[in-house]
Amino acid sequence: MKLPSKILANPVQSIGAVPNMLGMALDPRQRSRPGAYPQAGLAMRFHVALEHWEGDLGLWSSCRGLQVQFTSKEISEGGQYFDRELLPDRIKFSPVTLERVMTRDDSPKVQRWLSEVAAQWTGYEYEGPEYPGQKVTITLFDHQGRPVSQWVLKDAVPKEWTGPDLNAQSNTVATEKISFEHSGFLV
Repeated sequence: MKLPSKILANPVQSIGAVPNMLGMALDPRQRSRPGAYPQAGLAMRFHVALEHWEGDLGLWSSCRGLQVQFTSKEISEGGQYFDRELLPDRIKFSPVTLERVMTRDDSPKVQRWLSEVAAQWTGYEYEGPEYPGQKVTITLFDHQGRPVSQWVLKDAVPKEWTGPDLNAQSNTVATEKISFEHSGFLV
């Protein structure tokens, strides 16, 4: 880039004028192209799919609990009053809760899936295999419908399903929630 001759002739007096003269060349926002911005995930655009059951449970309006905690233990040495050692301990994953308005198309899917899970719900004290869980995949999309991030809940089992509170004196929509326990989503 070639500097204006006014700056080259008297650089000390022209220092304050440099940003105005160079204009867009010094402003990084002006150099960016519209397509160069990061593809941000939109919290309202996500999809939930099950590994071994008709593909998905329909559309959901919220997903909470995508969280991992790295716990540690503090070890204190005798005679060391100012220093402490932190040792890695367990990694904990929070239950994931999905919520949505009940609909004619999607709500019966959840009831059918829960019925199938209940039919297989056996533990170690009974003969036969334990319920193994399954992969639940949550995919986040950007404004153009392209995947931004994905979480695969390993060995997910339903923890709780909560139906709507029905009240003839209320004018709210009926909602349902389902929570999953899982063994993690880190690769």
